[in-house]
Amino acid sequence: MKKFFSLLLLSTLLVSGCNANNSSSKKKSVSQRTSSAKNEVINYTFNYETDAQPDIGQTPDEAYTKNGVYHVKYVNDDDYYQITFTDKKSKKTVPLCTKPNCSHKTIECDANLPSDDSELSNGESYVGNGYIQYYKGSLYAPFKYGDYVYLEKMSADGSTRSRYMKLCRFLQVKSIQDGAENNSTYYPTITIHRGYVYFTNDEIHGTSATLYRMKLGSNKLEVIKAMKKGHPQIIRIHPYGDSVYFIAGEMSEDGYKYTGNLYRYNTNSNKVSVAGQSVIRNYTVMNGYIYYEDKKGDGTIYRKKAEDGKSERIVSVSYNQEDQTLLMWQYDGDLILSIEDDTSGNIIKQIRIHDSKKIETVNKKKYSPYTKL
Repeated sequence: MKKFFSLLLLSTLLVSGCNANNSSSKKKSVSQRTSSAKNEVINYTFNYETDAQPDIGQTPDEAYTKNGVYHVKYVNDDDYYQITFTDKKSKKTVPLCTKPNCSHKTIECDANLPSDDSELSNGESYVGNGYIQYYKGSLYAPFKYGDYVYLEKMSADGSTRSRYMKLCRFLQVKSIQDGAENNSTYYPTITIHRGYVYFTNDEIHGTSATLYRMKLGSNKLEVIKAMKKGHPQIIRIHPYGDSVYFIAGEMSEDGYKYTGNLYRYNTNSNKVSVAGQSVIRNYTVMNGYIYYEDKKGDGTIYRKKAEDGKSERIVSVSYNQEDQTLLMWQYDGDLILSIEDDTSGNIIKQIRIHDSKKIETVNKKKYSPYTKL
């Protein structure tokens, strides 16, 4: 059975970014501004070669490139994950496997990744829960070996895979609830941006939460933010330009209420500052603005300038919070709000917003991320 996070962690999985395949250093220069309040330069230049792609949803299971899209899907019957590639021109989808005469239906297939319930004899298991990222010609995904999580590096055709770098200890927290032993497993949230891998290492309902970064290929661990109070959680890592945004806060004792703020880590000054008070739900960053959903989760979308600007309400979207999730991402300079059915995973409505005005609503999927790569 597919492994899920706790309720909050599932609803807050980062949509990790991926980079353009075989592209030249294609840049979209937006702006560079200075915040007078903190005297820090915030850069909004986007480079497909080096940057994590902006948010596109709740599960980071797609890696967009110039030639096509990588996708990780869970095969429930056999309890493994499979990487496929959809060619942009032919629209053909194939498993990422180079073995001749392979059925693609066993764990021996290069495209298939063992879940932590079906680990290989050497103890290897995939712990990304769907996460995969394309970066400078290679694919990256987290794997567990023994007690640790490693970042694995795969060739773009799936023919080779190697243990690239150790990230952190694989956390499993034991507790007693109603007289019974309860085992909670934590899967780190990971993204790669401009030569660094960023990841969290929290305890589910534990007493610590930390956001780290490591230079790709190194073993030097840097702490960006550490929390050791109550039941802290760091969620929704979202790099953009020379900033890395994330939400940090605390879960209530009963596990139903989360309070926190949106933070910005400036990669130039190595300073962390509050980017949005009580911003704890869906958000994205584009063109120097932070777009975010109200903390009540009622479909009201606000925006504010990334450097401490005032918030303004731009649109309200009606959706069933129990069955659907509001996703936000950029398309051709506009903001796209997508309503996703949590059961099927299908997009059932999209709203296109230009500047701060709703200009189109479609009751089916019309727009896809990164179609112009």
